[in-house]
Parts: sequence; structure tokens; C-alpha cells
Amino acid sequence: MRAVLVGVWGRDISKEFSKESIKELKGLVEAVGGKTLGYILQKRNFPDQKYYIGQGKAQEIREIVRGTKADTVVFDDFLTPAQISNLEKVINAKVLDRTDLVLEIFSRRAKTKEAKLQVELAKLMHELPRLHGKGKALSRLGGGLGTRGPGEQETEVRKRLIKKRIHRIKKELEEIKKRRREQRKRRERSEKGERIVRVAIVGYTNAGKSTLMNALTKKDTYVANMLFATLDTKTSARVIYPDFKLLFTDTVGFIRKLPPELIESFKATLEEVQEADIILHVVDVSDEGWLDYVSTVNEVLKELGAEEKPIIYALNKADKLVETENEMNHLPHPAFIEGDAVLISAEKRWGLGKLLDKIVEVAKREEVYI
Repeated sequence: MRAVLVGVWGRDISKEFSKESIKELKGLVEAVGGKTLGYILQKRNFPDQKYYIGQGKAQEIREIVRGTKADTVVFDDFLTPAQISNLEKVINAKVLDRTDLVLEIFSRRAKTKEAKLQVELAKLMHELPRLHGKGKALSRLGGGLGTRGPGEQETEVRKRLIKKRIHRIKKELEEIKKRRREQRKRRERSEKGERIVRVAIVGYTNAGKSTLMNALTKKDTYVANMLFATLDTKTSARVIYPDFKLLFTDTVGFIRKLPPELIESFKATLEEVQEADIILHVVDVSDEGWLDYVSTVNEVLKELGAEEKPIIYALNKADKLVETENEMNHLPHPAFIEGDAVLISAEKRWGLGKLLDKIVEVAKREEVYI
């Protein structure tokens, strides 16, 4: 994929926010093996109904695509099926929106049966409203004995099949959810007498959640410097002090403009966040936009109904700002956070003792343990 990226700012969206979002979109393109050739930002207070960016700007992009020999134009927003169709006719190249790109990454990264089902569900839920008006009418025999009807359109048949498949996937995911609840109950019964704290690790994608999981639990979780390196929920245990056991769960990373289909379809995985006693929010403080990322993740937690849970901020990648662990303690970042925050470097293992102490302190203060 050789891509040109397109973003829009104006009215409620600042140019700076749009630039940051485009930077993230570039990371999404790289995550599917693509190359970004450049980007275009347009100021618009309202999207154009037919072309999103207007016909004139679409024609301008067509010339840019020709000049750069790009084969794809990726929009940093959600487009309607009609807008995609109209843009492809004018630009004469493949047009994708942010949701298309995220779903493609998720479908490539899913490993477990649960993750694959969740991705398929998200893709089907994304496709269903886009089928309107697509395809050409096909003639078919009517269903009644000895009758011959005018037939059904291909899209209507496809819609019916998609709805059936969505229903089946939801049932399968519900079964997985039930099994997880039973496993949790068995685990709690077998560990009766111990004080257990369930900690869900959340954060913006590529913040270092899996690296921290490995450092805390000494278990191997796949780590890579890319967006959405892992999609599968993993639970590990680390015993700390004679009377406490911490159960850590790593979750899928969040991004700006997370497609609503993904929030819905990944509820089986994100249920671990809802069931947690404490949320460990990992933040990459070496990124200039770290405070914006904190807000993005907190918005998703709000959508999941988990914003009232105790949150500890693990301010990660401090080793990119200072050279020694002692210097890390002089960084001002915790002052910008309302609540419990600990500076760490998961990669260098800096500050992990303080982080574990903080988890136990919060568990005792909030009395959240089993």
C-alpha cells in the first residue's frame, strides 16, 4: 500500500489535534505494511455529504495521487458507503477510512478463537449498513411451491446471511464469557483465604503494556514496537507479600476515534476491565501528546462504565527522558495527573517496586480485594 492520508479540522477539532491524529493514522498504515507518501489537512466546519471533503478537493487529491503514484487514499474519519464510492470515482484509487484500517490490523493480529470471533463480528457489523445500494439485483426463484417471484437482490441475501452469522458469533462469545466467569469463580474458590486483587492493564496502544506485564509477572507476552502488537487478553499472577496475590490482565490497546463496532464486539475481552478491582493505566510519557492519550483512554473507560474504579497511572518509558533511575524521580509528570501516579520504565525495570507498593496501598485504602 502506497498511501496518501487525508484529515479534516475546523469547528470542534483543532489543527494540532488533527495533525496528531494523522500521525497516528500513519502508524496504522505502517502496521499493515503500507507506506505513507504524504498527508493533506483540510479546514471544514461540516463534511460534504457526497465527497466528505468536497468535489474540488477530491479532484486535487486525484492529481496528487497521480503525481506520487499512490494506490490508496486513507481518510482519518468514518466515511459513508456513498462517500467512499463517490471519492473512488473521482480520485481513481482505492479509498479507505480509519475503521477499514483498524479492522484490517485486528484481523491480521487475532490469534485466539475469541479474538478471531470478535474481529469477524466487528467487520460484519461494519459491513452491514454499507450494503445498502451495493451490488446488482439478481433474479431468483420464489420460495413457494409452484410459484415464481421477481426474486431478491443479492444485497438482501447477503444482509440476511450476515445477520445470521452475527447472531451465531454473539452466542459463541456469550459462551466464552460464561466460561470465563466460571473459571474466575473456581479460581476464587481455590484461593479462598488469600487476599486477591484483580488488576487490568489498560493504555493507549504501544504505551508498553505488554512489556510491563512481562516485567511484573516474569511471563512472556508478545512485544513489538507497533500499534496493536497483541489483541489477546492474558492473565498472569504475581504473589506479593505473604497475604496478597495480584492477578494482572493485559488488554487490547486504545486509540483515538476507536470504531464503535470494536467497542461493541470486544466487550468479551474488555469485560476484564469491568471486572477488575484496580485499573493500571500505562502511559508513554516520552510522547509529547501523553496527556491527550490519557484523556482518550479515560473516555473509553467511561464508555465501558469503568471510570469509577480506582486507577493507578504507570507513567512509563521514563528512560527515554533521563539516563538514570535516580534522575527519573525528579521528573514533573506525576504533578499533571489527578490521582495515583508512579514513574517507571518497564523496559529498564525502573520503579516497579514502587508501582507494586502503590497497587497494594490502593487495594488496602479502597478495600477492593477479595
